Amino acid sequence: MNAKKELLRKSLRAPAHGCSPTLSARLTGHLRNWSLWQSAATVCAFSAHGDEPDVLTPWPDEKQIALPRVEAGEISMRWADRRASLAPGKFGILEPPADAPPAGATFDLILVPGVGFDRTGARLGRGRGHYDRFLADASGFFVGICFDDRLVPEVPLEPHDIRMDAVITPSGISLMTRHLTESLARTVPQAST
Repeated sequence: MNAKKELLRKSLRAPAHGCSPTLSARLTGHLRNWSLWQSAATVCAFSAHGDEPDVLTPWPDEKQIALPRVEAGEISMRWADRRASLAPGKFGILEPPADAPPAGATFDLILVPGVGFDRTGARLGRGRGHYDRFLADASGFFVGICFDDRLVPEVPLEPHDIRMDAVITPSGISLMTRHLTESLARTVPQAST
């Protein structure tokens, strides 16, 4: 299974053609107009790196935002109150300082980056397992975030992999969850298939 994942990672490593501020803004618009975002008080997000959409521009002052910080080879979530307080971490990704308050692992929404996703919510990470280990103990509504060209027909899954409840791209929101009622699902703009 790992060989299949690595082949898929290699095929997706070329810079995403959709990696643009305009498409990030479109994706962020879908996210912020979504009723789940609007009702969420606590959001676990991420700082965009390389080929990932920027979901923190403009900074969402109305939410409590937690961001990952790499410590001893693992990620821990720390509260962040503004972009100016972030600094590049081990992998060059902006993260909260070491003295930022720990945020735990329970959030209303957990936004998860990935190299790729499929329409069943399967996620392909970068191969280090940071998010797999974090999500195994986390609770909240898991939302995969990617550009449209990172949606693939199938992501090979291993027993430790955790599916997303939804995936958001610049084209819209794809729901895969047992958590939403039909009436809520009808209010969400759906991505074209």
